[in-house]
Amino acid sequence: MELKQRKACPLCQSEDIKLFKKGTFDPKSVQTENFKITDSRYGSLWTFFSCQNCHFVFSNPYIPEKNIVEFYSQLEDREYSAEAEGRSKNFKTILKRLKGLHRAGQGDSLLDIGAASGIFLNLAKQEGYRAAGIEPSESLVEEAKKRYGIRLFKGTVDDYHPGEKFSVITLLDIIEHLVEPGTFMTTVDGLLADNGILVIVTPDINSFAARVTGKRWWHFRIAHINFFNLKSLRYLLTKHGYDILLKKKYAWNFSLFYLVTRVFPTLKNLKGKKSLQNLLKRLHLKLPLFDSWEIYARKKKRTI
Repeated sequence: MELKQRKACPLCQSEDIKLFKKGTFDPKSVQTENFKITDSRYGSLWTFFSCQNCHFVFSNPYIPEKNIVEFYSQLEDREYSAEAEGRSKNFKTILKRLKGLHRAGQGDSLLDIGAASGIFLNLAKQEGYRAAGIEPSESLVEEAKKRYGIRLFKGTVDDYHPGEKFSVITLLDIIEHLVEPGTFMTTVDGLLADNGILVIVTPDINSFAARVTGKRWWHFRIAHINFFNLKSLRYLLTKHGYDILLKKKYAWNFSLFYLVTRVFPTLKNLKGKKSLQNLLKRLHLKLPLFDSWEIYARKKKRTI
């Protein structure tokens, strides 16, 4: 894998870029398991640069997109669905807000890009959406089929040609994984109907938690190759013709077991501790960390 160097911001193409943080690992050591959704090796960060024009923060040098797609296609993440109950609480909140903004009716279409094992899509279907999803991981695609009977499109948005435009598109913790988020958004634009709703959840590099924890921020993981704040999100959405309807700080719901094993991963495999593990799994916490943005934006109707 050969890394590539940037001389300009990939979002706005400004050459006014500055070093933001130095990397903490050897890029040559990167492997598929580093891209797990549940990866807990926090504090692993690329060398990041910051754009002085649009405030986007991006890895520099960076992994070419073809290598990233290959990593995700081979990815297995059995721990992700183990937290289905907590993740469902997060996702139900999103669907509730969507209903208030969109007044979703029976049969409205929804596309979830980066659908993982289908937890969100399963809930969306229960709410009456005609829900479709895209996921590059063969393992997670199979898991979605097995758990929920959902047939995801295996691949990337570039390969997806549904023959229709969607009322809603969700990008839940996706855009921080993208090599070229601007190019990606152009593709998304072609899939979303005029006046459709786009939902974005992504870490906020300018959050209080990010500033206080520094290089130990839990969103600094190898899979996260760029970061937005509210200014850069506004830039991205305005450039692509969206009006922000609602912005919230995302709240996480997880079992105590999941949270404890983030710090003490050996607890997952300790023999004779099943009763303790089961107790921790039954206890759930809501974490208002205020370090991710939850954005709802409407695509403006195109005029000729």
